[in-house]
Amino acid sequence: MSKLYFFRHAQASYLAENYDELSEKGKRQSAALGKYLVDKNFHFDKIFVGPLKRQKHTFEIVADIFSNNKIEMPKPVFLNELKEHSGTEGVHEAMPKLIETVPPIKRWYAEMKANPALRKRNTLLSFQYFMDEWVEGNIEIEGIESWKDFRGIVKKGLHTILENTGKGETVGTFTSGGTISSITAEALNIRDEKRVAAMNFSVRNTSFSSFLFSKSQFNLLSFNELPHLEKEMITFV
Repeated sequence: MSKLYFFRHAQASYLAENYDELSEKGKRQSAALGKYLVDKNFHFDKIFVGPLKRQKHTFEIVADIFSNNKIEMPKPVFLNELKEHSGTEGVHEAMPKLIETVPPIKRWYAEMKANPALRKRNTLLSFQYFMDEWVEGNIEIEGIESWKDFRGIVKKGLHTILENTGKGETVGTFTSGGTISSITAEALNIRDEKRVAAMNFSVRNTSFSSFLFSKSQFNLLSFNELPHLEKEMITFV
């Protein structure tokens, strides 16, 4: 029986011009994860990493801590299939029209304009509305990968990882919340796409979910663990 760990990237730069950069807190979260894995004597036989900068940087900080403690970390295999869904890009394209046509979103944006302190809360509410509609196929955006296509790509990436996992190996994968939610859905055979997408909002930065794998089974062992962070360091976006 092999054990697979899927790590979500650390906090990125939410509401910044370039989201795909770790925040200063995100860098500290990554270091805390690395220290925890070293202290608990984690040893990985294989490592897979997604193509996004925030995914790579989280891994690099963890790998540096392994190296500083003279613990070998396998050379990472980079998989494009471990990227995040395109909801962030999609909501930017769709939002101008949604503000005009969807009363709750129109209200949330008016509230933000009157009170900028509500920006984070109200943009998240708007994003959740968009995701619910997008995953159901009610919103289609030209040039943006659909949720259905994303789910198929994640399945392909998971298949690649499992094909390359040997008996009794421990495998680490650095990816994103939507990808982890999708993989969890595969293990639990969840077919309600809104439920799958909703899991994404619960996956905390640098948390890990673990799975047991044999030739005939791929089972969830734990979801969204975060033993290495204190309360003030815990973030969701």
